[in-house]
Amino acid sequence: MCYKFYRKGITLIELLIVIAIMGIIGSIGTIGYQSFVSGSSFGSNKTILLKYLEKIRFNAFADSIHYKVTLSNSSGDLLLKVYEPDSANIKWRNLDLNRRCECHSGTNTADNTCTNSFSNSPLSSLISKSVYDETLEGLSVKSCTSNTCTSETTETIELCFLYDGSSPIDQHFKITGLSNMASILTLNKTGYVEEN
Repeated sequence: MCYKFYRKGITLIELLIVIAIMGIIGSIGTIGYQSFVSGSSFGSNKTILLKYLEKIRFNAFADSIHYKVTLSNSSGDLLLKVYEPDSANIKWRNLDLNRRCECHSGTNTADNTCTNSFSNSPLSSLISKSVYDETLEGLSVKSCTSNTCTSETTETIELCFLYDGSSPIDQHFKITGLSNMASILTLNKTGYVEEN
């Protein structure tokens, strides 16, 4: 007599092994997805920043007026503000002076000819053009001394766009996202911002 044993179902151990494998695959997928999302958020904020600066450069040229942009950190976010020269100040119209003095606001003790070249008062006492105010969440900025950013400082960065669309100096700065993704950007004298 021949007996056949048929198995009906799976054992508990087989079920636990399948669940463990699905958990491992799921955790790998979650880590990859989170990395993808944070990377796309940083890339999107960087693109918004570059387009914002390009828009201000274009508007400085179109409006025939210098604009000063500040990039400042505030609770893990990047605040963007735009300032224009005092209407009572006529020194800002001198393009060569502002190029040499780097759009200086207020009193300059090093060079008296640069005093009030952009505005009669320090930038901190000017009111920003609220139509240009913007906040980029999860982004911070640091000032750099070179395009390799070997020395960085956390301070408000002032970028100047002259009315001919150019900038008085090359300026380097580093933006960093929440996931420690970073990019070094340079505002060239031509007025264009590029990634290093």
